[in-house]
Amino acid sequence: MLWGVVGAFAVSFILIAIAYAATSIPNPNSFATAQATTLYYSDGKTVMARFGNTSRIDVSLDKVPVPVQHAVLAAEDRGFYDEPGISPTGILRAVWVDLRGGDIKQGGSTITQQYVKNAYLTQARTFSRKFKEIFIAVKLGNSRSKQQVLEDYLNTIYFGRGAYGIEAATRAYFGPTTDVSELSAAQGAVLAALISNPNGYQPDQHRQAAKDRWQYVIDGMVTKGWLTPDQASRLRYPKVVNPRRTQHSQSCTGPVGFICQAVQNSLKRHGFDEARLEAGGYRVVTTIRKRAQEAAVASMKDNNGEYLRSGLDKGREGAMVSVQPGDGAIRAMYGGSKYCPAKRHPDSCTDLTGVASNYGRPPGSSFKPYTVIAALKDGISLDSTFNGPTHIEFPGTDGKGISNSEGESCSVCTLTQALAKSINTIFVPLAEKVGPEKVVDAAHEAGIPKSVNLAEVPVITLGPDDVSPLDQATGFATVAAQGIYAEPYIVSRVTTQSKDVVYRAHRKTKRVFDADVMADTTYAMTKVLDCASGGTACGKALIGRPAAGKTGTNGETAGNKDAWFIGFTPQLSTAVWYGNHNRHEPVTNDGGPLYGGDVPATAWQQMMNATLEGAPVEAFPPPAHVGTPLVEATPSPTPTTASPTPTPTKSTPTVVPSTVSPTILPSGSPSPSPTGQPQGGGPSSPAPSPG
Repeated sequence: MLWGVVGAFAVSFILIAIAYAATSIPNPNSFATAQATTLYYSDGKTVMARFGNTSRIDVSLDKVPVPVQHAVLAAEDRGFYDEPGISPTGILRAVWVDLRGGDIKQGGSTITQQYVKNAYLTQARTFSRKFKEIFIAVKLGNSRSKQQVLEDYLNTIYFGRGAYGIEAATRAYFGPTTDVSELSAAQGAVLAALISNPNGYQPDQHRQAAKDRWQYVIDGMVTKGWLTPDQASRLRYPKVVNPRRTQHSQSCTGPVGFICQAVQNSLKRHGFDEARLEAGGYRVVTTIRKRAQEAAVASMKDNNGEYLRSGLDKGREGAMVSVQPGDGAIRAMYGGSKYCPAKRHPDSCTDLTGVASNYGRPPGSSFKPYTVIAALKDGISLDSTFNGPTHIEFPGTDGKGISNSEGESCSVCTLTQALAKSINTIFVPLAEKVGPEKVVDAAHEAGIPKSVNLAEVPVITLGPDDVSPLDQATGFATVAAQGIYAEPYIVSRVTTQSKDVVYRAHRKTKRVFDADVMADTTYAMTKVLDCASGGTACGKALIGRPAAGKTGTNGETAGNKDAWFIGFTPQLSTAVWYGNHNRHEPVTNDGGPLYGGDVPATAWQQMMNATLEGAPVEAFPPPAHVGTPLVEATPSPTPTTASPTPTPTKSTPTVVPSTVSPTILPSGSPSPSPTGQPQGGGPSSPAPSPG
């Protein structure tokens, strides 16, 4: 009998030894190693948002304060440093109870066993998993130090609120800017108390239970000598932040959602698919500057939110995007007032800037600077003079001709004045004279992608074809950089948690225009903001620094469905668009049409002033006076009228396409002081609509 028992034990020992020898420490499972990918603002330090369902950020043990380590041990394994990686008594107790119950339900796990279960095994409660847990725990205890095991444990354990690991838990319970290294003993005890039952000990839901468990942890620290009774008596349960606040501040919601979408789209082109981003734990440094982004969001909300709440125009939406001239870095991006995951609502989650989408709308007269560029390249100087009557007939417009908005006219205008006042009846014939294909080429060279189909017809100068705010911000950034095109980008670099760089952006720049041509174009565009010149954005100049830009309105005969302002300084180019998603309803302002010089220019002005406050004031180059004045004297086909008082927020002239060119007067003709009511940049859609 005795030999039978001994033989049974011997066989069992041999089988266990064989099983132990056959058990190896596997690679951690993907769940244990998955970390949230973190998006940072351009400073590389300030967190913007996180990707993925797993909120885990690994930290080394030396970053975790010793009192916080002790709090965790007091809660989960007070004998951690004195015992092997398994608890024999706990296991025997669990096996005995569970045998009676018919399955594995009891714990009996040390911290080492808990880590093994989380990192290497499934959560299934079976004998085979339990014994495998024991074998791996023993091997782990023999191959790794206690410090390494504790570090791994702290980086994988779940604390509730979607937070895996103690760094993510710190931010989830004590604010998104709090680092684990800043935690006190009392705060560490809050986190430690959550480990055994993250849902049952939630401070905002079960406060008394959470406080009782917290006290249990504090008492355990006293028992182990990690706190003196006097120190423990002075501790108070610390303040814990509202979970909604931390979730909102760290997730891809609101305007930040569109940035997340744009980053994902960008990185996908560089081999980072969605699964890789959501589980890779990468640190993604974006080009977005926090100050510029906050200014963009504030200005768009200030200039659109109250209006929408009034119920006057519930369909009105807006977009804003800023690009750094000569670099291409996207510094701010407001893709719309509402963001929702595109997987669930693809139609209502479109990014209106075009950074993360193909969204585009007619830019109206904000397209006219490309005609100025084409004319200057063709040798036509800013001093050329033109006659811009209220209406002209023009071929290819089904007899509708070209008209200016609200009867605007300019009897003798220089090209600079014509741009400032946005005179359609000057620009369409000018585009025909220069060659519409050259206007299109200038637009593409400036930054409108070649994939955007622009009709090579004279009315192209009035912007009837769809382009995105990003296209326009980039095109104007080329002018601001004095002819240097820079490809826009939104991701600066991507690193692993160990700070290995796995992607770095490389600027792609190219000189596309002569600097002298750009100097003259810039000079002309500064007059759009000049009230003395009758500029369509009169009153929207920046505080204490030069700026240039152009208004644009998809004019009255097209239903005023789009209103634009794009402006720049040497440091920043920003495009603003307002309109309706459905393209059918007009965009209005206090019951009347919304023009580019109205809300769009106001939003631009507010954003730029806030962003550039304190930045060095940089001057534009003086005009170079390229080309020669155009001299073509013919009588004016249509009497001109002039309005005596400038009205800066009105729209750019309306397009009603027809058939007689406006008069181009000799450069020596007297140029009257600016008259006529300046309009807010942009045509009504020509008929027929080109493209």
